[in-house]
Amino acid sequence: MRKFTAILLLLLVACTACHRRNDPVVAQVYQYKLYASEVRQGMPVGLSQEDSLAMVRDFIDTWVKEKLVLHEAEKRLSPREKNFEKEMMDYRNSLLINRYYDKLWQQDTAANAVSDQEISDFVRSLDSRYTVDKEIVRVNYVKLSRGSSLLAPVKSILFDEQKRVEEKETLVAMLGDSIEYLLDDDAWLYLDDLQNEVAFDIEAERTVGKGEKLRIEKEVGDQQVLLVILDYRSQRSVNETKEERAAAGMLLTNQRKTQFINQYVQDLYDKAVKEGKVVQ
Repeated sequence: MRKFTAILLLLLVACTACHRRNDPVVAQVYQYKLYASEVRQGMPVGLSQEDSLAMVRDFIDTWVKEKLVLHEAEKRLSPREKNFEKEMMDYRNSLLINRYYDKLWQQDTAANAVSDQEISDFVRSLDSRYTVDKEIVRVNYVKLSRGSSLLAPVKSILFDEQKRVEEKETLVAMLGDSIEYLLDDDAWLYLDDLQNEVAFDIEAERTVGKGEKLRIEKEVGDQQVLLVILDYRSQRSVNETKEERAAAGMLLTNQRKTQFINQYVQDLYDKAVKEGKVVQ
């Protein structure tokens, strides 16, 4: 791209609001144009100039490749293959129905709320088949391409405990949808599943929860993997943690919501049949 560095610097210092007539084009693929304002909208705040430049380059590269594929799809697919009218109508109908279900449920959620006692009874009803007897970890991880320009800014946030907590949204925005990561502090993974992908020594982590969290940086194939081990347990049962109670509450709520909706649909059907509104 011509004068790429100069344009990137312009992106970093230009005002947030600009009109199209003075909004420079930073990339073009056939008829598609990417404007500076569109790039700025996808950038998180608070990054250094160097990190911002790296993110802009990655953003533009991703946009260019997407538009190249889109151009080929538009050119090579037939009009029939590009007609999504039925799919869009089906999707709209599905969204409408689900939104209506949610509205019905919210109007009656007080009557259908799951109590603490019901959660406790449910948890106690689970037998040993639901007990986890394998080593488990709570972990944050990010998988980047080896040599990625995002390695330094991601590592600076992920490996700093205060930033990891306070700047999680910035990190998620930085990683986007094309990078594999897990930043859910409440999620537990089987240790052996994790070690099958990234080999590391858990013995070095035995003090997690008592001191510094274990931070691991590994090269795996063509990937650079960053991990922060938040917690480790040799085993647990379903009622040991607040996470299990929350999961049990969600499961019971979803069951109750499903029963509520099924009953509503059946009542609606019976009424319509009785009134002659349904012909089968």
